[in-house]
Amino acid sequence: MANQDPEFFNPHFHLEEASGILVLLLGNSAPVDETVMKDILRAVHRMDPVGGMPIIVQQDELVRMSPEAKTFLARTCDNRERPVAFMAYDLPDRIQGDFFLRFHKPRFPFRVFSVAEEAQQWFAKFTTTRFVSR
Repeated sequence: MANQDPEFFNPHFHLEEASGILVLLLGNSAPVDETVMKDILRAVHRMDPVGGMPIIVQQDELVRMSPEAKTFLARTCDNRERPVAFMAYDLPDRIQGDFFLRFHKPRFPFRVFSVAEEAQQWFAKFTTTRFVSR
């Protein structure tokens, strides 16, 4: 994974492209609030302006996301062509991901996984061709 946008840096997250998938790593340096969420969405758009690349979301331990950031994400993102896989490697992550799915009801395809290969198989349901080259 060496395809980080060199013009964009944010200490709260890291976004890279790897084999046609955007990989978002949320850091635990500060709570993810609405401002950080807007920066994440801007970074995603910069790396994939067409809007079809799937996203794998991973997080460091003890990442906190404000309710406002979750609501903002669920309300503003409605791209049904961009699946988002939230990786839950332990019970607190799974609870957080399942809560987001059930309570906020995002309009974009969202699932919680514990194995990356399962997420990639799920992504295949959304893409029949490769993504547009930049």
